[in-house]
Amino acid sequence: MDNYLSSASWKDMAEEYRLWMGGPPKDSVRTLALGQLQEEAACREYVSWLKDYIGVPDMQVAASMLAKRIGYLWIAPLLTAMTFHNREVSFPLDNSFLYHPASPEFKGDTQFPFLAVSGVRSASPPEDREAWREAVIEENFAVRLAPLLQTLAAIGPVPMAVLWENIMVRIAPLYSPGAEESGQDRQRLQADFAFLTRTAPGKLFGTRRNPFTPFIENKDEIPAAKNKRITCCFYSRMSGEYCRKCPKIDNENESQLK
Repeated sequence: MDNYLSSASWKDMAEEYRLWMGGPPKDSVRTLALGQLQEEAACREYVSWLKDYIGVPDMQVAASMLAKRIGYLWIAPLLTAMTFHNREVSFPLDNSFLYHPASPEFKGDTQFPFLAVSGVRSASPPEDREAWREAVIEENFAVRLAPLLQTLAAIGPVPMAVLWENIMVRIAPLYSPGAEESGQDRQRLQADFAFLTRTAPGKLFGTRRNPFTPFIENKDEIPAAKNKRITCCFYSRMSGEYCRKCPKIDNENESQLK
């Protein structure tokens, strides 16, 4: 067994993101392999079901909210492993399931899905960490995530810029500087975020240009997520309230903020 996958670092992260190790619980209300979201018919059927299950007005809102959830459940843990634990973690798409638990104690306060994973693999970087980082990002973004987002964009329909910014808002908090980081950890955090959002070419994301670059700004010459979104994720159509980062609000609309 891989030592990392039995380490406290992995266990703490799995608990934080409520990752279920193994196949999805048998009493789940609904399950779907991540790989099926790359297939238009399966994706359309699931998002249509999700729309009704979470009570949103249309497919566009449901697809956008699902992209956010995927950014949190799937992409954020993989980047946490890459940057903070210096490990490559791979979730096989056909053995990674979105699931909706039936038991109230597992559901918590959300109707959105959780992630069950089996067949997880991990590896430490070789001496050339920069080349390794490129390969990790290309595999997870260009090969795995981009086709899934393209399907969500088609069935929503949702602009791709909205979906990429939905991913961005889930991963940017990982790279916010913290006082607990040592000098070496801080350097790796800044270098990985700069590469991910500014330097990496579009091909690593399955796009013509880096899809995250429009959503960052420089603070003291260090890239950071912008305080306001550029695109609207349609949250207000689900909740009736704007989120604080929504580009549709201004200072006169503070009473509508969530």
